Amino acid sequence: MSIDLRQFHASFFSESLEGLDATEANLLRLEGGERSPELLNAIFRAIHSIKGAAGSLGFPQIGRFTHEFENVLDDLRKGRFEADPEAVDIMLACVDHVRYSLRAAQQEKPHDPGKDDALLGRLAELRNGHGKEPERENATPEAGGAGRYRIRFRPAPGFFASGNDVVKLFRVLDGMGTLAAKADLSALPEEGFDPEKCYLAWALDLETERAREEIADVFGWVEDDCELEIEGGGPAAASKDRSAPALPPASAGAAPAAPQAPERRGGDRRKADRRTGSRRSDDFDPLLQPRSDLLHVGRAKLDGLMNAVGELVITKTILKQILSQLPADASGRFDEALQELEHRARELQDSVMSIRMQPMSFAFGRFPRLVRDLCQASGKLVQLRVSGEASELDSTVIEKLVDPLTHLVRNALDHGIEPPAERVAAGKMETATLSLHAEHRGGNIEIVVADDGRGINRERVRAKAVELGLVGPQDPVGEEQAHDLIFSPGFSTAERLNELSGRGVGLDVVRKNVSALNGTIKVESEPGRGTRFVIRLPLTLAIVDGMRVAVADESYILPLASIVECVRPGAGAVRSIAQHGDVLEIRGEYLPLVSLGKLFGAPAAGPDRGIAVVLEADGERMALLVDALLGQEQVVIKTLEANYRKIPCVAGATILGEGRVVLILDVGALVRSVESPQYQN
Repeated sequence: MSIDLRQFHASFFSESLEGLDATEANLLRLEGGERSPELLNAIFRAIHSIKGAAGSLGFPQIGRFTHEFENVLDDLRKGRFEADPEAVDIMLACVDHVRYSLRAAQQEKPHDPGKDDALLGRLAELRNGHGKEPERENATPEAGGAGRYRIRFRPAPGFFASGNDVVKLFRVLDGMGTLAAKADLSALPEEGFDPEKCYLAWALDLETERAREEIADVFGWVEDDCELEIEGGGPAAASKDRSAPALPPASAGAAPAAPQAPERRGGDRRKADRRTGSRRSDDFDPLLQPRSDLLHVGRAKLDGLMNAVGELVITKTILKQILSQLPADASGRFDEALQELEHRARELQDSVMSIRMQPMSFAFGRFPRLVRDLCQASGKLVQLRVSGEASELDSTVIEKLVDPLTHLVRNALDHGIEPPAERVAAGKMETATLSLHAEHRGGNIEIVVADDGRGINRERVRAKAVELGLVGPQDPVGEEQAHDLIFSPGFSTAERLNELSGRGVGLDVVRKNVSALNGTIKVESEPGRGTRFVIRLPLTLAIVDGMRVAVADESYILPLASIVECVRPGAGAVRSIAQHGDVLEIRGEYLPLVSLGKLFGAPAAGPDRGIAVVLEADGERMALLVDALLGQEQVVIKTLEANYRKIPCVAGATILGEGRVVLILDVGALVRSVESPQYQN
């Protein structure tokens, strides 16, 4: 039987990349002064797991590199050298290289051994530079002579349920030399056989020139799902794991005797260590134990499930439409059933959306490394403070949010935060503070990137705006206008290009990306005190509760979370102001009034017969004049850009119960349109 190892690749890449992210964070903790056996072991085991899995899944180059990297980490945890900044630099570079190699393998790109060699040289210098020859825990058999190994392998009962395959393991071992195997059938039940459980164990005799480590690596992918003992191989024989049950020799001709059951304490099953032949359960940080309650699911499957829930929402709306047309005496039981369906559909929707949600730590987690590297390059001293990383956001939104956040962090380090000498001269602490914060606000999430640096220099912004022709030489530039100008295309006050920022791809791209997520961004700044960028985003892009409004014969959907109130303008409440259009007075406050019909070129009722919907976005309010309110609707957002094009002030479209397609309005864009000359004209 031929085993296609590619079926295991997706899980390998996903789990390995997660392990590298954790390793990077742990190395930064190590550099920050934290020292504990648990931390050092966590770093070692992450690379150890990647090495073992890479070797058994057909990525030998990654396996060889991580093997050398693992040796260095082993020296580190045994105290043979200190994790000084230079050592951490090398280890972080190795993490980057393994990540690059994994992604290249994921895309089936050829491996570049030259990049391996450069870093392997730095690893060798790191080990040798501390004056201690690394120990070889498991010596390779002498050249030209094969070693003989006895392997006792007992899978856990749930071995197959985890997607593991014994045949695959044996084929890899057989490719290393000459393999003989004998199965232990003593645990097979006489009745009540469960085909999904593994009742077998094996005694394997392997003759090979390979080192013990390479043999142990074959079992790296399944080490938490089996009991393993490897003996033999000449003078490098490992110590015996007394917890492994005795198996009969492979050459035994008689039926094997039932093995002695290993001692169990507290239900813990001890496993053989792949390096030393013994492994004790108390050696492990509980957080590093296998997590059987976690399941990796591809994004495409989640998106498909979300689409199915969206169609269910549409079907529910259609049924409500049908119910409204039934005679009262015939709709009673149907109404009860529909209410139950609506309740279950809402539960299902909430469950699916919760599956798609991820904590902000998935986005924030990459910035400690970025800040560290940029500080080294610029000579600045910065303390990164992160809060609210447990706040959850749709995984699709998080993925698209990383680039805007990265640019804001780079922008703060380049433009906002001063060099240490300048900060001291200004009476500040030598070390600057850069903060990342996230918190839920209603149906949105607010993300703040703040620094205590120079703040925005209004005069420099004005000079650059004049240079770009955005304002006239004599035009005054107020605080709000200066803040808005920095989002203009190509705008940068950087005096020279560097690797931090100032390349002409500026905050306009950040605003564009945030707007594409139906979000808003605003800036607050105080010269000499610092700058805050505030991003507001919806928690999900898939389903929204909305208010259906009418203009002439057309219907539109307004997100319910953006509606403050609805009022019918009284006599004299609407006024026209030169160069500013209509405004609506509500309790002494004047709000810009926009006619939705006028905006879309449709006939609409006048202010005296329409309804004003007060909307809020990005801290600003406006009133939208519509003909009528048609009721609340829960709608599924369908993008227009993929099938048509981007339409100003439109976030997407949806299908109503009666089959009509209506547009979902972008409230943030509507608020910004109030200042648009095109609208005012």
